[in-house]
Order: sequence, then C-alpha cells, then structure tokens
Amino acid sequence: MQDQYSQDRAEAGSRDAVDRQYNGGHKDGTEPAPISYTPPVPDGPDRPWTRGRRTRWWLVLLADTISVALVACFAAASAHDLAQVPGLLVCGGIAVVVAWAVAWLVRRPGDHLEVGWPDGGCVITATWAVWTGLCAWGAAAGAIAGAGGMASFAVMLAAFLAVFMGGWRSLYGYVKAHDSLVPKGVQRRLDAQQRDR
Repeated sequence: MQDQYSQDRAEAGSRDAVDRQYNGGHKDGTEPAPISYTPPVPDGPDRPWTRGRRTRWWLVLLADTISVALVACFAAASAHDLAQVPGLLVCGGIAVVVAWAVAWLVRRPGDHLEVGWPDGGCVITATWAVWTGLCAWGAAAGAIAGAGGMASFAVMLAAFLAVFMGGWRSLYGYVKAHDSLVPKGVQRRLDAQQRDR
C-alpha cells in the first residue's frame, strides 16, 4: 500500500487530496458520512437468534444424545458397576425421546428446544422423570442389576442431567449472545458519531 500511496501522491501532486483518500480525513471541513451497523444477530433479552425459525433439531439430537451417553457412563461409574451402562443407555434413550416429544408438544408453535429455559428445562425435567421411572421399574422387575437406592440415584441423575444437558444449552446461549455483540472498533466509531451530532 505504501508504494501505491507514493505513486498516487506523485501523480496527483496534492498531498492533501491523497491523504484524504488514504486516511479517511476530511480536511475541507465536511462531515464524514454517517455509519451504521447491525450485528448479524441483533442483541436483545428475548433471544433474537431464535426469531423466525423453529428448533435446530440437528443440534438438539446430537448434543442431547451425547449428554445421555455421558450421563449413563458417569452414573454407572458412580455406582462402581459398569455393567449398568447398557441398561442406563436404553432407559436414557427412551427418556430423552419421550422428553423431546413432550417438550415439542407443550411448547409448540414456538419451540426452541436448544435454549436453556423454558424449552430446555422442559426437556431436562421430562428426561429426568421418565429415566428415573424406567430405572425404578427396571430395579423392581430385576431387569437392571444393582439399581438400589432409587432416591440417591434420582438425585445423582438430576445433577448429571443439569450439568450435561443444561450445560450445552447454556454454552450455546452464551455463544449466540456473544455473536450479537457489536465489535469494539465499530462501537467506538458509532459512539464518536453520536457525540459529534
């Protein structure tokens, strides 16, 4: 750019004209053209990144499935019985599918199951209730070995579901909210423009 700058100065013969072109300065006293900026995702308290669309199912299915698998593994590990993993995976899979259906039906037409509240809370609560019920039924029927202490299991399951299923929803919300911020350099120019008016 420096070579082009020198060349333009030599051709124009006027240092001020070229400086105005390269520096954006207005040495003739005219006001610079006002700027405006609209972030790709406008900021606001009502989660504007969800406007005009429904649930991002690709994200919900993938993240909740991974969360259920992690919860099943951690629950079995906390019981010191990794033989429970397949049974917990089946119960968790059934529970999360039922929870998706319940949350989708309850929250229609504006369902956004990827947000933390209220849609995500509905998914997490329904998953916990169905999963706990299935494990209690399986323990009573003897289908799930070593599933004793249902009260402690229910508390542990609630904690793991809150961490994993609530965690990814919180991170998603944070990232989307961060995307809606105005870059600092642009904000400085907008502020300067407001002061000059």
